[in-house]
Amino acid sequence: MKTKLTLTIIGAFQVLQSILYSLLADSSIDMMFNVGEEAGQLAVMFQYAITPAFLMIGLMFLFSRNLPVEDAKKLLLAFIIAYLPLFGSFYYMASSPLTQMGLPDFAIDFVMFGLAIFTYLKPKG
Repeated sequence: MKTKLTLTIIGAFQVLQSILYSLLADSSIDMMFNVGEEAGQLAVMFQYAITPAFLMIGLMFLFSRNLPVEDAKKLLLAFIIAYLPLFGSFYYMASSPLTQMGLPDFAIDFVMFGLAIFTYLKPKG
């Protein structure tokens, strides 16, 4: 797959995710967590705190779309490596009694991870 297309898809998704995390932080907590009011406020603050990370990743991918294939592969490899511990976090979140999340809630992340692996293994310029 073309690295430019993959970097665009992942980058756009990350930017969109950062916007949605900001806009929907308050309303999404009741859907995602079984916690009291104070813990819910902490979860909202965490969503606000993590929003710039999604934005930064998205912008880096979007601004790197014209990299040579070997450099784009390095960026994709960093993304793949960073997702590995995240999948462990997803498992613990899905199995926690404090959350109302399951593995299907992380489906888009599995798709992004698969896209990154596919493009890393079969890149096109």
